[in-house]
Amino acid sequence: MVKHALNSFLALSITFINEIARLGEHVGADAKEVSAGLKSEPRIGPKAYLGSRRARLPAARSRATWWRSPKLAAAKNEKISVIPAIKQSNDLHRGWALRRLQSRLGDLRGKKIAVLGLTYTTNTDTLRRSAAVELCRNLLAAGAGVHAFDPAVKQLPAELAAVRLAVQIADAVKDADAAVVCTEWPEFRKADWAKLVPAMRQRIFVDANRFLEKELKNLPAVEHLSVGRAQ
Repeated sequence: MVKHALNSFLALSITFINEIARLGEHVGADAKEVSAGLKSEPRIGPKAYLGSRRARLPAARSRATWWRSPKLAAAKNEKISVIPAIKQSNDLHRGWALRRLQSRLGDLRGKKIAVLGLTYTTNTDTLRRSAAVELCRNLLAAGAGVHAFDPAVKQLPAELAAVRLAVQIADAVKDADAAVVCTEWPEFRKADWAKLVPAMRQRIFVDANRFLEKELKNLPAVEHLSVGRAQ
């Protein structure tokens, strides 16, 4: 039961800060500053699990048990509402990148979107449960042209046949209307963005967790969209 409670609480903490971050985008509050403020409260503490604003599932099902608590409650005929809401909130949060693209570009039909990273996380080549794959599907459904690059992916599954898999990052971002950082590969930070950005049609980056913040900070006319930061 401790394991169920611990993982549910951590997942709830991430879901909570994600919702606060999205609200912050509308009122001009920076989620990093809000997180720091929360951690200054002694009853919460500096080690509180409030750092993630990633647009993906807060805890991998293969490594956590928070998602089992609702099943346990149902089996024991016990009604709970907070823990089941974690998935509902997270599913909504997973659509953040698509909504940001639509808010900036409007109709995505005919737009070229560069998707940087396809795997669920770094140091793996698996696409299972990948938010990037889900984004690609939604972009294709919206009529966008999707060009993806991932250093660990050499071949795409049949369902992503319409996605053009680039051999290098430069091919993916050339003439792109926007680039979306989905998997935080170290290679992306090492890229020569000073040369890559001018080759884009529009210099829009959708980067949920501010992974490329330092790399893009001083480049002219770059619009860097992140979770929990007003634009």
